Amino acid sequence: MTDEASLKWQRAAGFSGVAFVVLYAIFWGYFGHNIPPASPALSPAALAAFYAGHREAILFGETMAAFVGILYGTWSAQMALVMWRIEGANPVLTISAFIGGVLTTWVVIFCPALWAAAAYRADIDPNTLRTLNDCAFILFNITYVGTTAQAVLVGIVGLLDKGERKVFPAWVSWWAILAGVSFLPITALPFHTSGPVAWNGIVTFWVGFATYFVWMLTMGWCMGAEASYRLKMLKPRARGFAAGDKQAVA
Repeated sequence: MTDEASLKWQRAAGFSGVAFVVLYAIFWGYFGHNIPPASPALSPAALAAFYAGHREAILFGETMAAFVGILYGTWSAQMALVMWRIEGANPVLTISAFIGGVLTTWVVIFCPALWAAAAYRADIDPNTLRTLNDCAFILFNITYVGTTAQAVLVGIVGLLDKGERKVFPAWVSWWAILAGVSFLPITALPFHTSGPVAWNGIVTFWVGFATYFVWMLTMGWCMGAEASYRLKMLKPRARGFAAGDKQAVA
């Protein structure tokens, strides 16, 4: 693969984080009726009525959320590549962050499948439906540690960047660390069906997703812009080489 082609793919992978945020918010959030999610305090009958009232939208939204979830993986791959260039030899922070990204990719793909399974049969037993819904939300949330590791480590590496043209501005790196740390209260989620740390609460849902999406948007944009800049710098150099070759032949 040529350098130009590689940079184009890197640009696409960087901006795929922006695409993930937009598409996941549409499919998982809007069509899946998760802005905010149904309360964990609902009775089995009330939750079954909620699913029955939005069954087709939930099936569509969760199916598409699982489909676009792979964009988190492509964004994480580009993040690992950028971190590796900054960290250099023996990139233990890069590898650790990438593992976190792979685990998070699995979560954002697998959990929508559970919500789709809950909506799949119209005659599902309400208690079974609530169990599937509980499994999906608990798995979706308390596995945050992979995402936290990825966010904190990329923030640290970004702050350690000594290059003349830094990929991530300092505030973007600090925001990544803040986003990772903001997930820590979610540890208490399984002990609450209401309040700020419940899965529809202000801390877990509103604060958690706000910091998460801003982190993805800013870092995705920075990585895409950095690849675009390197591509722009590559083209004049390539033209110069081509001109030199022609003169040599002449």
